[in-house]
Parts: sequence; C-alpha cells; structure tokens
Amino acid sequence: MFKFIDLILSLFICRTICQNLLGSDNCSLEYNSTDVMVTCSFLTEPPTSIPQNVTILTYISCKGNILCHEKGYEKLRVIDLSKNKMESIEEGCFSAFPSLENLSISNNDDLGLHNLYNACYGLNKTKIKHIYSNNINQVGVTYPFPRNISLLLQDTFLETFHLEYNEIRTAESGAIYYMPRTLQDVSLRGNRLETSPIFLEMTNLTRLRKLDISFQCTTRKYRSRSRRRVHFRPYIENHTSYIECNKDMIESNVLRSLPSSLQKLLATGMGSGSFCIPRLNTRKQSMLEYIDISRAGYYTWLGPFNANQSNNIRTLILSHNQCGEIKEGFFDSLKNLTYLDISFNFLGPFFKRTESANVFRGLVSLKTLLMSYNRISHVDKNLLEYNTELEELNVSNNALENWTLDISHLRKLKLIDCSFNKLAFLPKTVRDSLDEISQNHLVTLDFHHNKILCSCDNLDFINWLFTSSVNVSLATSDQCTMYDGNLTQAHQYLNEECSKVHYKREWIYPVQFLSILFILSVLVVIAYKKRWAIIYRWYLFRLRRKGYTPIGGCEDGYKYDVFLSFADEDRAFVDKVVEQLEEDSDSRFKVCLHYRDFTPGKSISKNIVSAVHSSKKTIVFMSRSYLKSHWCNYELRMAVTEENHMNRKVIIMTVLEEIPKAELTLEVLQYYKKNSYIAKPNNEQEMKLFWKTLKGVVRND
Repeated sequence: MFKFIDLILSLFICRTICQNLLGSDNCSLEYNSTDVMVTCSFLTEPPTSIPQNVTILTYISCKGNILCHEKGYEKLRVIDLSKNKMESIEEGCFSAFPSLENLSISNNDDLGLHNLYNACYGLNKTKIKHIYSNNINQVGVTYPFPRNISLLLQDTFLETFHLEYNEIRTAESGAIYYMPRTLQDVSLRGNRLETSPIFLEMTNLTRLRKLDISFQCTTRKYRSRSRRRVHFRPYIENHTSYIECNKDMIESNVLRSLPSSLQKLLATGMGSGSFCIPRLNTRKQSMLEYIDISRAGYYTWLGPFNANQSNNIRTLILSHNQCGEIKEGFFDSLKNLTYLDISFNFLGPFFKRTESANVFRGLVSLKTLLMSYNRISHVDKNLLEYNTELEELNVSNNALENWTLDISHLRKLKLIDCSFNKLAFLPKTVRDSLDEISQNHLVTLDFHHNKILCSCDNLDFINWLFTSSVNVSLATSDQCTMYDGNLTQAHQYLNEECSKVHYKREWIYPVQFLSILFILSVLVVIAYKKRWAIIYRWYLFRLRRKGYTPIGGCEDGYKYDVFLSFADEDRAFVDKVVEQLEEDSDSRFKVCLHYRDFTPGKSISKNIVSAVHSSKKTIVFMSRSYLKSHWCNYELRMAVTEENHMNRKVIIMTVLEEIPKAELTLEVLQYYKKNSYIAKPNNEQEMKLFWKTLKGVVRND
C-alpha cells in the first residue's frame, strides 16, 4: 500500500517538474497508460526541452521552424502540425523518427505541394501509415499531383492519404500507379479534378477501401475565395430528359475505373456538368458497398446500375439532387441494397404517375427508405409491394393528405415517419396492420405536425393514437382542425361530446331505418302488383322511342285486325280460324301470327307487346297447353294490360276445352268472372254459328 502511494507521489512530482521545464517553452504535458502527449505553442523558435519519450506531439499557432532531424525520439508516433501558419518544411524533416505512424500538416494554406514533397522525403525509414495534408495548396493555381511524391511513398506501408482542397486538377503520369499498394483510404475532396484517363491507374490500388472525391471544383467552404456552386434549374414537369443526358456519357464507366477492392465511394456535390445519372457499371468482382452521390444536381436518373447479381452495394445516397425523373429499371439490379436515401429531391409529380409503382421492385433486401422533402402528395398503393424486408420508412415533410400506401405485407416494419404532412387520419386497414405488426416487435409511428381532424367521425382514429400498442410520437404542441387546443385536450373533449351525440342517435337511427324499410316494402308490394303493367309500359315506351307508329290508312290506325294467341299444340284448329278470317269475302281480316309476322332479330317480349298494341283485337285460344306455356301466359297478361291501359275491349276469349277451375291460373279465373267467352263447338252444325259469332266479335268494338 505504501509502495503504491510512493509511486503516485513520484509520478506527481515528475509531472510537476516536467510541466515546469516545458512551461518555459510554452508546452504542456499530458500522459496516460500508453502515451506521453506534448502540446506546444510558439511563434518562431521550436522548444528545446521536449522529453525524449514523447509519443504524440502537437503544435498550435506555430509559424517558425519545427522539431526537425532531431535524434532520440524513438517513440514518437504522431506529429500534428495542422492549423498553423507554417510556410516551409525542410526536406526529410521527419525521417529521423523511426516510429512515426501519423503525420498531419493540414490547414497550413501556404505550404504548397513542394513542401509536401519535403515532408514525405525519407518517410520510407519510418512506420508511416497516415498522412493528412488537406488545404496546404491554397495558392490560386491548379496543379497536377506530382509523380515524385508517389515515388517517395512507394516503399512505405501508407494506409491513409488525404489531399483535400489543394487545387489539384489531374495527376502526372505514374503519380497514382506508384502509390503504395497498402493504401486503404484516399480523400481528394474539394479539388478541381477533371475526368482523365490517368485515373485508370487507380485500379492498381488493390487494397483501397474508401475513396472521397466529393465537392470537386471547390475550395474550402469557409474561405472568402470564390467557390463554384451547383446551380439548380427549375424542374419541368412531364419532361423526358435534358439535352445533357446521354446514356453513353464518359461518367457511365466511372465505377469500372475504380479498384475492385473499393468498399466506400463518397462523391457528394460533384457537379460533373451533366444533369443526369447515366448508366453506371461496376467491375465484375467489385466489393463496393457504399455510394454517396448526393448534392450533385442530377435532375434525371437514367441508369440502371449495371451491377452483378452478387453485387455488394448496401447503401445508396441520392439526396439533394432536385431529381424529378427516375427511369424504369434504375434500381432493378440492386438486389442487396439495404439503405436508400432519395430525400430532398422533387419527386412528387413523378410518384403521381402510374409507372412509379414499380420503381422499387428490384430492391428486395431494402430495410431503410428515406423519401422526405420531395413534395409528395400521392403514392401508388403498391409502391412497396416487393420490399418485404423494409424496417424504416421516412416520408416526412411532404404534402400527403391521404394515406394510400399498402403496408399490410411489411411484417418487419419498425418505424414510419410521416410527420410534417397534411394527414387528417390513417385508414383503419393501415391501423390494423400496424397493430398486428406491433405484436411481434416495437413499432414507432411519428405522426407529429399533421392536420388531424378533430370530429366525432374521426374519434376512432384519435382514440387509436392514444391507446394503440404502436408507439405513436406526437408533439405536445400538436393541434388539430375544428378544435381550439392541443390534441390531448381535444381527445378528452371529443370523448365526452361524441358520447352525447351517440346517445341521441341511438334512437334516431333505428327509427330512420325502420321508416325507410317500411317505405321500401310498400314500394315493393306495389311494384309486384303492377309488375305486368310496368313491363308493358316499359316496352311500349321503348317502341315509341324508336319511332314506332301504327301504319296509316288502316281502320282506327291499327296494323292488324286481330292477333292470335295460342299454344303450338292447338295450331291445327287455329289454322282453320286463320283461313276463315283471311278468306272472308266481306271483310278479309288482317291476322297477326307469331310464326309469320313477328320481326326477326327482335326479342320475343318486344314482338308480343308490339303485336298486342298494333292489333285491334287479341283472340286467346284457352286450353291446358296454353296454360302450360310461358309465352302464352305472357301474351295474355300483355293483352289484359292493353285493355286496362287503353280502356277498350281487346281480348276475345275462345275456350277450346273444358278445364277444371283448380287448373286455371288466377288471371284466367278473374277474367272468367268479369267477361264472357266463346266455346269451341262439338259438331259441324254449331260450327257455322261459331264462325259467324267470332267474325262478328272481331268486326265490332
């Protein structure tokens, strides 16, 4: 115990002495179990009392010379000279530090690339792994990256090399080729790179994992120096493509020029000069997982991504492009994509079109879909039909007024963010689906800042918001339409008021229902009793509408003197009747027979109505066969309706055989009670009287 206390005291005394020694050189000392960290601040001359066991050395606000060519610093691993005012570095300055792994000279604006050469000189004698040289060449002139720097680093085990915001336009031949094969992380962000065949040398960097080429043609954001900005055009709805869009553009092969080992590509804010994303092709054995091409002003996405079925692309970020057009099949080959960000575009008009329904059909592994800030007011019901693995859906900050999207098949859904829209409610089918999904895992619905309708008709949805097993996120300040107050207050108020309205309606609704049912029953009964009159008048109306009128010149305006209604079994006797009527020397009656005078192509029912209506009389030949015939009974009903409708005597009932009353229909019995009829005679002597009587009845009204 005493030994431990002595050790602590010794360390404290040692630290105090070191701080006193360093204090004269404006340096501070910190240490932990593995590192001795020294931070120095001076203007011209470097400190002289830096301990030999230092592992991390940091300079602040320094302008003059630095610790250089000094021997004995065997443990120095990290040198941070960033954010100073240095203008020069001696050649081979850092070659004396054998354990050096990390060197940062960033944000010394006036060093220039020639001082980067001096800094890299002799680093092959160290253990250098990481070099950060961002913003050291702000001299107003674009440069090619020199090959001699690459030759200095060729025999090192460099893993990270950052050259951001250095006005680099291209590279000298071999500058990329001679880079150490151990490179894993390269950043060229914020330069002025131009597409050049020299970048094909990058395929030799067989261990490269991450490449950042974002914000080309720019300098550092915070500098007063002019910066090339992406100028967005106003979107033209229903356009097909811009002139600048060409499927065979040179950018279409940009992914093929990258090494197969690359996993992460950052190309945000590129501003390539094109207004579309062309067809992009990856290498056959590509390990690319992460692609960010946001903020580039790509209005049209042509595609597709021609990736192999075994591609590794998991993340694709296309936000902030003001895109308004996605061509069919753009995402189809990205079978393994799990994260897609298309937020901050202008895809609202696109999602209104029918072809948008299949835009995500190829994304069968998608788990996260971000679609916020797109001015979306409508999406197709089946937009996510193929995305059964989806876990997170963000459609916030759009203009949705009605939820049309089907989510019933999204059994793995965990989050829906539809905040900052204009939704008054969610349909019951959507609520039921969310409740069912939440039985297996937590589901969150972010619904704050929508236009929830506070009315009794919407009380079911409001109750669901407060009682569902789904984790519903609402802002405390959320208000709803038709109520002056927040949503919680509205919920309490509506539950009280709507229960009163419901009680009043409990007896009003049954009374209304019974009244309507009674009226409908009366109408049905009346319609049934008058069915034949209705049918007759309907056909008569249609005949007149088609221009039918009786033929002029006929007596009383009728086309026929008589229409014969009979069963085919009684035709032998009817033929004799026809012979008597048509060959009568005095009258020569015009007879209508169905098998002879009905209009071909017209329905039987229409022919019957037309025959009855255009004939002065209708002779009904009553028999058992007549009663069994559907069409004979129909002819009788139409003739009875004609009598009632025209208020004239139409039917001449001729009974061919005696029929018991039990076999007669109700219509025939009623006719027998009110009217007389003619019976068929049984012998020849009575037949003469029968013909005379029949002709007389046909002739007279």
